[in-house]
Amino acid sequence: MAGMILGIIVLAAVNLKVRLSAFTPRYNPDDETGYFRTESAYQYRYARMIAEGKAMPELDIAGQYPEGVRATRELTPFMEYATGWTYRVLRKLGAAPDFRWFIVLWVAMVSSLSILPFYFLARRLSGSTAAALAASAAYGLSWAGLSNMVGTYVFESFAEPLLFGSLACLCAALDGERRRGLAAWSAGLLMAAALGSWHLGRFFWTSVVLALIFTAWRRRNDPASLERLRQALWPMLAVLLAAAFGIGSLRESAFATSPAMILAFGLLLWLWLPQKRALALGLTAAALAIAAWRSRDTSVYGHVYGYLAARLRYGLTRPPDPSVLTDEARAIWSGPADSPTPGFLVFCLAPLSLIFLPRLLSLIKRQPSDKTLTGTIIDALLLMYAAGAALALRLMELLAFFLCASSLRLTGKSARRPAFIAGLVLLGALEGFKALSPASRHNPFIRLAASFPENDRRPNTSFSSELEVIRWLKANAGASSPVLADIAFSANFLTYAGTPVIIHPKFEAPGIRAKVAEYLRALFDDEDAFYAYCRKYGAKYFVLTIYDLLDETPDGPRYASGSMRLVPNAAAVLMQFKPNELKHFRLAFQNEDFRIYAVGSPPDKKNGLGGPPIYDLSQFSPRILPDGTLNLDIDGVLKRVKESREKLFLARVFVRGRMLDAALEYYEGSFSAWPPDPATRREYESLRKALERSR
Repeated sequence: MAGMILGIIVLAAVNLKVRLSAFTPRYNPDDETGYFRTESAYQYRYARMIAEGKAMPELDIAGQYPEGVRATRELTPFMEYATGWTYRVLRKLGAAPDFRWFIVLWVAMVSSLSILPFYFLARRLSGSTAAALAASAAYGLSWAGLSNMVGTYVFESFAEPLLFGSLACLCAALDGERRRGLAAWSAGLLMAAALGSWHLGRFFWTSVVLALIFTAWRRRNDPASLERLRQALWPMLAVLLAAAFGIGSLRESAFATSPAMILAFGLLLWLWLPQKRALALGLTAAALAIAAWRSRDTSVYGHVYGYLAARLRYGLTRPPDPSVLTDEARAIWSGPADSPTPGFLVFCLAPLSLIFLPRLLSLIKRQPSDKTLTGTIIDALLLMYAAGAALALRLMELLAFFLCASSLRLTGKSARRPAFIAGLVLLGALEGFKALSPASRHNPFIRLAASFPENDRRPNTSFSSELEVIRWLKANAGASSPVLADIAFSANFLTYAGTPVIIHPKFEAPGIRAKVAEYLRALFDDEDAFYAYCRKYGAKYFVLTIYDLLDETPDGPRYASGSMRLVPNAAAVLMQFKPNELKHFRLAFQNEDFRIYAVGSPPDKKNGLGGPPIYDLSQFSPRILPDGTLNLDIDGVLKRVKESREKLFLARVFVRGRMLDAALEYYEGSFSAWPPDPATRREYESLRKALERSR
């Protein structure tokens, strides 16, 4: 019976993810173009190659033109291979849907397997099958646990079931009554597979090692517990050491000498030599110092370590002056690697955080918790991921896992009380409803999150504009014309237009971080410097987005370049406002969000005139400051654009409601805030003439 209920929970989670993925604005059942973005698009291309029976390139020139990226060594291709091979088997059986839809199903199904190790951990912690099942529903259907799997093809979807499965096996090896050796070897195999699937998996392994160290210290006077730790740890390390030399990405990044492996071997030595623990600590400290000095791990993952150091130095807020940060810290400290906003945090954790209330009350009352090693490890991981999620919102799903698991660390009859189990069931139902209709006006949690307004000053690009660019590049550039574009779009163009790209979002590839930093500096330097960069790397086309220049937030390219100052002759300024003054670039295509420039083509002096108003410098009230920098009223323009779009939306609502006079008024209000595009102007004229005829 428990297995059937658990299966229903897993299927419900799969259904939610598939449903939400099919309702994203990018989903078109008849056209896959542009559905996946950034890293998901980059990975989707490799999986599609394998599904078509092609070999994943050892040196992918198109993926990082012209030097190439060593995809099978510098990246982690396990997920793409597993996906592509599974699709080929299904195709031979005549049961394969179109590949994009298969990926949606694959991500939903594989990621939902995380519910299984959660259940086994919950059952071990609570001692109650009913409580474990109810908590599994709360976790598996929670927005925090599933939202990152919607409309994406990310490594987490494949790696997290392996990571959590490894943790469940490790806990079985520590606290199980039988087959503890098999559980320990299984923990090592699952962890090795996860590490070969996701570069950030090693940081999860690091957190597990730290939790084991904490547990060993807490039980330092309990020889039986320390012996169980030793017996569980050495098989894991034996498997991981073999994987460190057998898996290409782990061998390339010197995983064997990573801080996590050194700490793990140091812990094993500490456990093995109880009479010489000081020696074990000294050897571990020396090995860490040598690794920090010489290990390749610190260079491959230096950007992550530098980012963490910057977060600790400056707290949760990026400094106003970007030049005080390194190039790598600026590039990483954005998007999913930034702290969650208050509204997003509330939406993710309300009402899920209520699951911890009984445990919190027991801690306040100082009631004893269970004495298992599993409980100590889960509590330590919860504390680490609570801190981690405050630093990076992409860790929210890991926090959800440990928050729900740790809440079940109750003793006696507490976890078996009908009221507690009923509360978990209600919580699961609320989270499922929230995930089913996250933007519904009937969803009280979206209203709660809205009470924490966010000042989003980023200019956004529309999906329709992006599709126009992809189709233009596919028709006019193709596989023989390398394209330079922001990392937010480069993988999209590579995958869907088939154009080689100069830069990409896979920052674990050596050299790409320095290449991106060089690009950003050149973009905000003069035209000659930017042209030299394009020539150096063989770019035939450059795609400019409106936020290259207009994004003044710390998430934008200007901040990432190291300086917010603009000079009038910067390449980005000329491309945004004065394409007819360029010497080395010809405007080949434009819409409201993008401009495409042919590199090295003679400029057309008439190009760029009469385009969308976002490219009209006069709209920005330009001023040259005494220090020679250019000042633009970007905030004012973005507010006007936002006001115009809001009034235009209301105008169209009134048209559908046959309230034509009100619609006309809102059209005119929209136009007074921001000049309309030709299509919107035609809508207005048609409505005005219809009203005149009716009178």
